[in-house]
Amino acid sequence: MNNIFHRIWSFDRLIGPVLVKIVYYVGFAAIAIGAVAGLSMALLAIAGNNFGFAAMQLLAVPAVSIVALVYWRFVCELFMIAFLAFERLGEIRNLLGGGPASAPDPDHPQF
Repeated sequence: MNNIFHRIWSFDRLIGPVLVKIVYYVGFAAIAIGAVAGLSMALLAIAGNNFGFAAMQLLAVPAVSIVALVYWRFVCELFMIAFLAFERLGEIRNLLGGGPASAPDPDHPQF
């Protein structure tokens, strides 16, 4: 239990990548539900003898769903890049010998 509070209150390890993954899966599910709803609309259009609308839905829904899934993945990866860059910079700092509690840069201006 103490470890959970330490992870929340300290910024040694970010929780952003976990949140981005959760948001990605929720968006993926929403896109999948939208695709199923669009395909069921096509089936209802076939039942209602509206074959033009049904044909358009049967062609458009899979294409739009695939493009939406690729775009959603791309957007989530952009957010992940920011978090991964932060972690990688911390690793570089530690490898250079700075450590997490290094002395401040004497050339840094103080405001």
